[in-house]
Amino acid sequence: MKTTERFHLQRVKDLQEIFSETNLVEVWRNVVRQQLRSQDISDLHDYYDFNINIKERSAFIQQQILSGQYRAKSPLIYKLEKKYGVCRHIMLPSPSDALVLQTIVEKSLQEKLLNSQPNKQAYYSRDKHTLKLPHEFKDLRDYPWHIQWKKFQKEIWKFGSNCNFLAVTDITNYYDSIGLRELRHIISSQIETPEVVLDLLFAIIEQLSWNPDYLPSSLKGLPTINLEAARLLAHALLFEVDEVIQSRTNGNFVRWMDDINFGVNSFEEACETLGIINDVLKSRGLALNLGKTNIYNPEEVERHFLVKENKFLDSINPKEADVNKYNEIITQLYQEFNQHKKQSKLKSWDKVTKRFFTTVGKLKSNILLDDIKELFLKYPSIRSNIIYYLSLLGFSDKTSKVVIEILENLKVYDDVTLFYIVKLLTDWSIPNNQYCKDIIDKIYSILKKNKKPFDYYCILWFVAKYGKPQEILSLIQSNKSLWIHDPFLRRQIISVIPKIIFYRHDLCQKMLDEETSSGLEDSASVANNIRYLSKQEKLSFDLNAYLFPKTKQTPYPLAKYLILLACLSSEHLKSDESVKKKVFEYVNDPWYLHWLETYVY
Repeated sequence: MKTTERFHLQRVKDLQEIFSETNLVEVWRNVVRQQLRSQDISDLHDYYDFNINIKERSAFIQQQILSGQYRAKSPLIYKLEKKYGVCRHIMLPSPSDALVLQTIVEKSLQEKLLNSQPNKQAYYSRDKHTLKLPHEFKDLRDYPWHIQWKKFQKEIWKFGSNCNFLAVTDITNYYDSIGLRELRHIISSQIETPEVVLDLLFAIIEQLSWNPDYLPSSLKGLPTINLEAARLLAHALLFEVDEVIQSRTNGNFVRWMDDINFGVNSFEEACETLGIINDVLKSRGLALNLGKTNIYNPEEVERHFLVKENKFLDSINPKEADVNKYNEIITQLYQEFNQHKKQSKLKSWDKVTKRFFTTVGKLKSNILLDDIKELFLKYPSIRSNIIYYLSLLGFSDKTSKVVIEILENLKVYDDVTLFYIVKLLTDWSIPNNQYCKDIIDKIYSILKKNKKPFDYYCILWFVAKYGKPQEILSLIQSNKSLWIHDPFLRRQIISVIPKIIFYRHDLCQKMLDEETSSGLEDSASVANNIRYLSKQEKLSFDLNAYLFPKTKQTPYPLAKYLILLACLSSEHLKSDESVKKKVFEYVNDPWYLHWLETYVY
């Protein structure tokens, strides 16, 4: 037995209030679906199998929870490089677990916790707060910095008075150092919530935690999950620290998760406050990161927060840039960037570097292309912004050569970097001609040199767009030992079947049948959904809204294209002229069109 009589008499009532089908569906549609889409790692089926059956999935989740049977699935654990090959382990939970966690937070904890927050100077979610960052200080003028300093403090950090010094610090290995028992004690002391809700919450957290090599749970470390539910829990743990800083600084502080900035009037006062904060943290098994702790005077703040560079970037609005002064603006940007590159030791260097790439990218200038290779290889923290810059420039002979140079010199220590590049390549609109085919072949040959399981996922993503059906089939069959026991990879394999279903229909149907009967929930769910889509006789309202939204997507997402192919494997939809018209209205990538014209129409 998994439950006692007490569970059915008492605890089920508390769970029923939270886990209604209505609540689960609402949280999925309003929060979780978009959160999963915004992760570093994407799903080749866009979690569409979960979304299309959300009411049935919610009913099943509710039944499992109310019967005491719910257990978290093993999350996908991937690595994200911090520096020098040292990586952070990131957990990507299954859609069900992400939904259950977020439902607990949304429907039981969030409002109560935020109401118990001792002040409004601490933040955990950019979506839910209007926290300003230093570069968003719009009132910078040509006054001397000591005159601007007071306004800067009030606008950015919401300090009530002018302070002579700014102390900046954060917590050493914050997520990894959080004691789960301590976290539970703190949450239960701050708010009233049913015991069974906290039991379920912390059971799921423990099941999602990284415990390699059959090691027992240490009950230490909040899983690093890029979901709002985990951030709120980590945020609440520091409320007692907020209270101490509030008292010590008269409210002149701001905290963004574990990054803490506070103002004081003397160096001694800053040191004393830091010591007090550290003592409070030590009582909870945490400690300040002395390597990232500094006490700045106004001039040092101006230098470390790169106020002048931010002011310069604020003066350039890509949407309103004067066409006649374009070359002058670009030249000025390049000169400023060359000076900025030399200041990599300053606190906000990487944040301002990201701003340079974004600004120059929106101006569609390639002036930073020569700097990309060195910066990409050396500074993991800015890689996603370099990729964004390249996406804004689009495919060209120059940009493709830079990407190839990066790939040829890249030492991959994490799982995310290679996917960033592959995602860029599949988002680009690359012409379908012999010259570009040679570029694609060269990139494919480089990618195939990587042998880790996650590299295989990146290769699969690449060939899902550019590979011939027979190449994809060969890749799947020759690497079966690599993916057959990996639930995530197996799900991605099944997700790409629509690309080859027109080439080997009978074989694909056999693969789908085998997967449906395999008992592996995630991949079988995709297989069932592909079979369901391939039997549609007409385009339903929901399916039409998904494939052909009112606002056209550019680029058309690869995962959505694969789902479109699954639909077009239905003879009814394939022969429907109205569907065909929409397909060619929405899909304009040369390679997507090539496969459609070669195998479908």
